[in-house]
Parts: sequence; structure tokens; C-alpha cells
Amino acid sequence: MPVTRSETSKVRHMVLPYCIGNGCDIGFGGDKIVKENCKGIDMKTPYGYTGQDKVDIPCDLRKEKLPVADNHFDFVYSSHLVEDFPDTKAILSDFCRVLKSGGNIITVIPDQPIYEAYCKQHGQYLNPHHVHANMGLNFLRNLMNEIAAENKWTIQELFSSNCEIDYNVVLVHKITKQSAV
Repeated sequence: MPVTRSETSKVRHMVLPYCIGNGCDIGFGGDKIVKENCKGIDMKTPYGYTGQDKVDIPCDLRKEKLPVADNHFDFVYSSHLVEDFPDTKAILSDFCRVLKSGGNIITVIPDQPIYEAYCKQHGQYLNPHHVHANMGLNFLRNLMNEIAAENKWTIQELFSSNCEIDYNVVLVHKITKQSAV
């Protein structure tokens, strides 16, 4: 199967400063955000081939939660995955579950209306897996704030980019989880 350019390759320079420590890239499709100290979590055979990196932890998020202990990673990165799930909040909550307190969650998504216009302008097919017509910066920001509030976590937005690169929305949050008393 031919390898295509990944969305991660477009935004890597923006997010590398937030990928520190032991992390994971969920739904990486063969091009992990960093090549060392980063577990690639994806389906055993990813549906997208965008690099040569191997799957370290096979997982089909449509059928199961991440097979990783709570509070395990210093950073969690995911690009162009959460927009494929009707319950985006549940997927993001699972990503946060495996993140250590004080860790960074880095999410890259399409702004759906801009993505659709881009595809039309460039004669590209739309990804049929996208399920949210209103996916974009505010959609993602609101979900992350809801997750933090429900869990009584402190959330700090460290970085955002709203379609500075074609239709890509990049959002980085630091999550601080309160200890049980």
C-alpha cells in the first residue's frame, strides 16, 4: 500500500516542544509524532499508511478502551482521529485517563467546514469517517473543558493553532489531576 504524507508531518514543528518524556501517539497510522519514548497505539493494521513506524500497542478504539494503565504517559498525542467518533468526549476522556497529572494532551483535528471547502477546491475526496459537521477549535476546546470540570482537574491551554496550516486545528492542554484526599 502506498505511503501518503501524514497530517502529523504538517504540524510536527508546532507541537514537538510539548512532546516531552514518555508518551504515546494514538491513531498514528505509521508516522509517530516522535520516534523515541513514544508508543504507537493504533489498530493492528491501520487504515491509513503515512509512515513506516510500527504499532507498539494494538487497539481498536471502536471496540475497546486504551489497554494502558491510568496515569501512565507524560504526553498523549493524537492527530485526525477523534473526529471519527460520535462520542468524541468519551474518546478524549480515555486519552486523559492514561495521561499523568501535569502531562500534555496534544490534539490535531480538522475544522470540518474548512476541510470540506479545501477538499472541494483541490478535488480531493472527503474522509467518510468524519461524523461532526461542527468539528473545530471551539468544539474541541469545549469538550476538553467539560472533561476537566467533570473530573475536577485543572486544565491549562498551552498552545492553539486555528487553521494556520490548511484545515488543521492544533490544541495543547496541560492537565493537572487532583490527588484523592
